[in-house]
Amino acid sequence: CGALGCEYLKGLALMGIATGKDGKIVVTDMDRIEVSNLSRQFLFRQPDVGHPKSVRGAMVVKKWNPSVNIEALEKKVGDDSEDYFNDKFWENLSVCWNALDNVQARQYTDARCLFYSKPLLESGTLGTKCNHEVVLPFRTSSYNDGKESDDNENQIAMCTLRSFPYLPKHCIEYAKQAYFSDYFEFGPD
Repeated sequence: CGALGCEYLKGLALMGIATGKDGKIVVTDMDRIEVSNLSRQFLFRQPDVGHPKSVRGAMVVKKWNPSVNIEALEKKVGDDSEDYFNDKFWENLSVCWNALDNVQARQYTDARCLFYSKPLLESGTLGTKCNHEVVLPFRTSSYNDGKESDDNENQIAMCTLRSFPYLPKHCIEYAKQAYFSDYFEFGPD
């Protein structure tokens, strides 16, 4: 539940989506809430820091609309989570709405939606850039028809920086933001 995921959960809950006996929203995110999330992910507050985004996001919208049926997971989307995201999961899905933070997960979800003939609402952000695409299997182009990859992206999504960054480029960006932003103005590359 990043910035887009919070918006989507809010909209779905307030519209009364998944309030019928067969309706269900499944939200998954492996990330935990960090202090830096609080300025752009409005479902979260200071006491939520350190807790799973998906669980806390679901909890908030459930308070807004107690009739909404929502399940919060902390699972990665991909081949290694097909124990949960199996045939039964995909066959029971009406629509898939992505707000994923990496190309590999987007490509995987797009392939599953195409295989099971499920509509996909694909979206993502990077800094101030945003994309949104409606994919209707066998009627429109799919996400995988594009040439996007994580390899050609030189910007770092600020929401992916951790308190303990591990990739060299994340460490550099973290240091720039944490220690030097008061002294220097960093422009676009």
